[in-house]
Parts: sequence; C-alpha cells; structure tokens
Amino acid sequence: MAKEIFEAFEGQQDMLGFSQATKVGDTIYVAGTVGIGEGLYIPDSMAEQMELAYRTVAETLAHFSATMSDVVEQRVYVTNIDEASAALEVRKAAYGGKHLPASSMVEVSKLALPQLKFEVAVVARLDA
Repeated sequence: MAKEIFEAFEGQQDMLGFSQATKVGDTIYVAGTVGIGEGLYIPDSMAEQMELAYRTVAETLAHFSATMSDVVEQRVYVTNIDEASAALEVRKAAYGGKHLPASSMVEVSKLALPQLKFEVAVVARLDA
C-alpha cells in the first residue's frame, strides 16, 4: 500500500525529524500539532493555542481532501488539565460541536517549547 507524506513546510523532515502527516490507504495520521501562528506567534491562552492548533490540523487534512469530520481519534497533550477542561468548547467547536472523535487527554510537564500549553495529534479516515 502506498504511503503519502505531507510536510507543513519544505525540509520539515530534515529539520524536525518527522512529517506533519502520513496517509496510508484511507487513513491519515497527523503528527502532534501545536498552536503557533504566523511569525511563530504563540498565544498566552490555552484556548487560543487550541484554536490555532485545530486550524493547522484542518489545513493539513485538507491537503488530503479530508475535513475535521473525518477525524476518528484525537490524542491531546496539555500542560494544565484544568485550563484545558475550561476550554472544552474550543475542542467541540473544532469538530462542529457534534460527532466528536474518540479522545484521550494527558497532562504533561512540558511540550516542545516552554510557552506551549496544548498539542493534538489526530487520525482521520476518508471513508468515515
């Protein structure tokens, strides 16, 4: 079965050691995605980081002609589970508020950069 790789920017694999997403058959695996905006802007709030991260996930899925409604699983990593729980509506809104994917949320001591509070990785199925 053929494997298709997507890099968020040219040279991502060489620079960071992973691709943004991999598609195998009808399944798309999106790497852990954080809430970093244009110019490497990182918002202070968990909710804003979530919005940016989900927007990036949606853009990544679009490369494969998929949408957030095709997501069947998400894994969420946060630095403060109480703050993440308070921003639950942002997570729901990313999926249109219904037909939410299976999900896990884990509190971690830190993410790739000290300002980051949220990271999400998803699996999507084009036949979902």
